[in-house]
Amino acid sequence: MPVLVYTHYLCARILLPALFVVMVCCLATARAGFAETVSFALVGEPKYPRDFEHFGYVEPDAPKGGTLRQGTRVSFDTTNGMRFPGKMANELDYIYDTLMVRAEDEPASFYGLLARDVHATADFSRVTYDLQENATWHDGTRLTARDVVFTFRTVAKHGLPTYREILDGVEIKALSDTVVTFEAESADWRLLEFTATFPVFQADFWENRDVSKTTLDVPIGSGPYRVAKLDHNIQTVLERVPDYWGVDLPVNRGRWNFDQIVTDYYKDVSILVEAMRAGRIDVNREWSPLSWLQKYEGPALEEGRIVKRAFDNPRGASYEALVFNLRRPPLDDLRVRTALTLVFDSAFVRESFSGGLMTAPKAHFAGTIFAPEQFLTDGEAELLAPFREILPPGLFNAPQPPDFGDLSARERIGLADRLLQDAGYIMNRGVRVNAQTGEALVLNHVGANASSRSVLNYYASVLNTIGVKLEVSYSDYVTASRMILNHEWDITSMGGRTRFPPGAEERAFWHSERALIPGYALAGAQDPALDAAIDQMTQSTGFEEMQAAARAFSRVLAWQRYLLPFWQNDQVWIAHRAQIGFPSRFSPGNFHYVSSLFWIP
Repeated sequence: MPVLVYTHYLCARILLPALFVVMVCCLATARAGFAETVSFALVGEPKYPRDFEHFGYVEPDAPKGGTLRQGTRVSFDTTNGMRFPGKMANELDYIYDTLMVRAEDEPASFYGLLARDVHATADFSRVTYDLQENATWHDGTRLTARDVVFTFRTVAKHGLPTYREILDGVEIKALSDTVVTFEAESADWRLLEFTATFPVFQADFWENRDVSKTTLDVPIGSGPYRVAKLDHNIQTVLERVPDYWGVDLPVNRGRWNFDQIVTDYYKDVSILVEAMRAGRIDVNREWSPLSWLQKYEGPALEEGRIVKRAFDNPRGASYEALVFNLRRPPLDDLRVRTALTLVFDSAFVRESFSGGLMTAPKAHFAGTIFAPEQFLTDGEAELLAPFREILPPGLFNAPQPPDFGDLSARERIGLADRLLQDAGYIMNRGVRVNAQTGEALVLNHVGANASSRSVLNYYASVLNTIGVKLEVSYSDYVTASRMILNHEWDITSMGGRTRFPPGAEERAFWHSERALIPGYALAGAQDPALDAAIDQMTQSTGFEEMQAAARAFSRVLAWQRYLLPFWQNDQVWIAHRAQIGFPSRFSPGNFHYVSSLFWIP
């Protein structure tokens, strides 16, 4: 297989006539004052030329200085981001560099950071990175291929199940101090995407520690910030590195503008918003529609000290849904899942609990070239034909499963009752019980984000009308995450958005290979039709094959009622101090959006 530089993959027909195009390019000398870079796109072509000066969504001459204060409810229990289970503080990402940076204003394009060059075979079964020779750790030592090899070998052994799956069977080796190669047994573009964007950890620091365990030792990084203070789940303070080796790279210009970033930890989201109103926090991304509508009101907002801004999400709408744990009877029964879906009035929920801000949930991949059309295409039909006997018949002759929106509440409850009776659950004095054992049908919900508490309380009340009891509980982020990933729940909340190219998150959340072990396979679906669609998404060498697989995946997911989506959000909501500056073409898609903000002089 030839080795290529600068690879374009899965080019859409509207951009290029070929379904699979590989372009071979050489690195160009950057403009005066800027370092070289390299880029590749998984969809279409890179937006920026190889000698670009900065991303279009930053303010290239943004003023430097000042302290940014932010708050979070997402607790952490380790500084070791290579180990699972374990949750590293989100803001610690700022102390590390990655091999490449994913652009926020493109579907799936990457630009060099630690990597000054990248080579890949056409099927991405082998990827080689050539590192910047001047990259250094904060202790002054060189960052080399040895650090990259150590990081990914550690993740392959101890990391998240989805990371281990990507690296399974991959040979990782250093060819020199600056060249590292990853070679897989089969084609999978996720290898390039993952290795390009995962932070690189210092081998010298971690080799002296047990990487199989959690720790709160303050690590050494190579990125734009270093840790000045780490008070576990109380406060972290990061300070900008004045001699950061990568400060002049195109991917960093206009970013990392604050001298300090202080993150305070809160146990309750309401207290976090109060801290914002009181001036103890400078910026906050809001997730709850009712909180966005109601909780920021007061003198600070009226007088202009706090500003609320809604941005269109450049990466598509985000969704919120409930997930059923198929490992636990009777949730493994489609009739039961359909009954539990019937009584959930999503239109009422959107109006009552989002103030109308949220929109109706659509099919997976909705609004993209991977969204299913009204009826099956030939490619979808061919992919799903072997599974016709195990799939709902309507999938093959109807556009989407019914949403029951045209039924009255009484009709929906009546239909749910009949489905539950067919599944062996009858009513006994107002309680739904197993007809054979007499055991009551009691379900539990485990969650980490209490912003959906009102929706869950509503759902518990309507389930009670069909005799089903739902116990709703919330815990701190670390505890709830452990329970969720260990599958200690019947129903949990799930949020997300479509990622491009499709396949990586779908494999992590829905493939049967991880269904019965702790990890991200939340629903525990062991559905060969879903597996076939996911496999084709991640192994396709042509656009039409990937599109057919994505559409088939969306149909199976909807018809099998594995999810109960209740709304989607087309925007990103950010509240901030009036003195915080935003680039004119600000892109808020990334969780770490603060990297491009600055204080207005």
